Amino acid sequence: MDMMVTGSVIAAVVLALCVWLYLRFMRAQDDGRDDRYGPERILSAEQVAMLDYLQDTFPGQVVLPNINLGQMLSVRRAASKKAAKERLREHRVDFVVCATDGRPTFAFDIEQYHLSNAEAKSQRTKVKNRILKTAGVRFVFLKNGIHRMPSPAEFREQLNLVELPKPKAPAPKPADERDSVMQQLETQMSGFDDRYGRSGYRDSEVLGLSGLMDLEDELKPREQRRRGGAGGGDSRYDGSSFDVRGGR
Repeated sequence: MDMMVTGSVIAAVVLALCVWLYLRFMRAQDDGRDDRYGPERILSAEQVAMLDYLQDTFPGQVVLPNINLGQMLSVRRAASKKAAKERLREHRVDFVVCATDGRPTFAFDIEQYHLSNAEAKSQRTKVKNRILKTAGVRFVFLKNGIHRMPSPAEFREQLNLVELPKPKAPAPKPADERDSVMQQLETQMSGFDDRYGRSGYRDSEVLGLSGLMDLEDELKPREQRRRGGAGGGDSRYDGSSFDVRGGR
């Protein structure tokens, strides 16, 4: 009886070993030459149309879709760089516009409505906007359809009003002054954190088209605004003076 049990165990072990060797041999023979693949959609039709629109808005500049913040930003200062890098990897934007040096200048998301868990997503948007703003990248919402967008030329004029300045490194100095250069760079970077461009928008606010148009109206020259409001019969505004009474 013991001999039968022992023989059965040995046979099972030998069989398992043969199966393992066979599978290993088959995997070694599979070099992928017979594999075939098919393309998957990277962008939706709406995203393709918006990409074309942004390329018309920024001619000669690179526009990239679906970019993770970890690919476009680096951590220059943080209490925990590991945690800061992880926060970057948690966020992405629909489109990024790069300057001639390859660095991002604008980031865009397409507006989405009727979202589930809207409060949590709103908080994530605020965090994403704050991260981008500290890097000098303006974050703007796009309408969910190019038929709802202004012309590329008009949109570019609006964006020029809110483009954020970029921190600049000081001019190169000799190696023996490297420590002082690093200190100056850190001081300059720290000062940049308090300079978020020419608009009055707070960290928690993400610009949309309505905000851009309101800001454009605020920054129009006084003469243009008054010309736009001229036409009242009693104003005596002659269209060429800063004085609403018509005098010089």
